Amino acid sequence: MTAWETPPGDALIEARYEIRFLLRLWLLLAAGALFLFLALFTVISRKLSGDYPNIFYALRHIAEFLLPVVAVSVLAYVLLLCGAFAILCAHALHKVAGPLYRLERVLEGGVAGEPVKPVFLRQGDQMQPLARDFNRFVARLREDRNRWVGVMEHADRLCLQDHATCRAEMEKSLSDLVGQLSKYH
Repeated sequence: MTAWETPPGDALIEARYEIRFLLRLWLLLAAGALFLFLALFTVISRKLSGDYPNIFYALRHIAEFLLPVVAVSVLAYVLLLCGAFAILCAHALHKVAGPLYRLERVLEGGVAGEPVKPVFLRQGDQMQPLARDFNRFVARLREDRNRWVGVMEHADRLCLQDHATCRAEMEKSLSDLVGQLSKYH
């Protein structure tokens, strides 16, 4: 295992977050079903008043009355549930895709020639192990870069002496750098 690998069992998305997401999803479905039940119950459970011919007439034409009630109730159920799902999914996407977007921006900056900066995530964001591993990688890269600069500066200082010493020291420094850079192939 290298220095920046995630230890086994350290998931990118926390199990508690997944459970909370599924629990919220289930609660939304339950609340929607409860809303639909109450809407239909209040309409359908009303007492039929009057004598036998009035009740018979009401039952005979109940389909004309119930079709719009059921249609509106189901439409309200679907719209409310879709809206709640959209909000829940946007929140989940914010917590999962936001850190990935931030990491992508840092990598794009590095490719564009800007100094590679560590990634810091907000409290509650997922992908914390990925950010931690990336930051370890950046720290190791900086250490290696400082080591490379040190090798070159040492060779440069010795170049102030005679030409033969300069050439020998540069060759030694270059072979040392090739050895250090070989782990990045």
